[in-house]
Amino acid sequence: MLTQITRLLDRLGAVLAKILILIGGIALVLLIPIFGWMVFGRYVLNATPTWVDQASLVLIVLITFPVAAAGFRDNSHLAVSYIRDSCPPRIAAVLAVISYIAMTVFGYYMLQDGMKLVAFNWAKTMPIIRISDGWRSVPMAVCGAAICFYSVVHILKIITGWKQIAQSRYYSDDMFDERSE
Repeated sequence: MLTQITRLLDRLGAVLAKILILIGGIALVLLIPIFGWMVFGRYVLNATPTWVDQASLVLIVLITFPVAAAGFRDNSHLAVSYIRDSCPPRIAAVLAVISYIAMTVFGYYMLQDGMKLVAFNWAKTMPIIRISDGWRSVPMAVCGAAICFYSVVHILKIITGWKQIAQSRYYSDDMFDERSE
């Protein structure tokens, strides 16, 4: 039963990761012509569009935070795992669970404080582009929620795959990935 729930949550996480990457990709695609317009305005028209700075700040956080959360799901984030990788599989799995618990706590505080920033800044308006300043903090809160979710899914994968870990010669975060089978 827990294995089925874990697989369902993992599939849900895969869909969420695709949405997060899509958001980051769209923001990146929008950022390129905006900077092109800034260069054209500055050097050809001799009139720098001032809205580009504010818009680019929003787009940068829309690129950074969602894609970082999706990278955490796929284990393509920055990780220092030398000690864990040199341990026997069971010990390595326990160390992985400990690190995922720490990331769950980190993601929770990122979500909580991101929501506080959204609430604090929502009444303020960004100059020139006239949207709520709270939008700059929404991606951080979403990233925190996604990191919490993905951490719990990783922990569940380790728990449900314990027999596989015990029979393995080494532990890897990707050993439960259906794509690698």
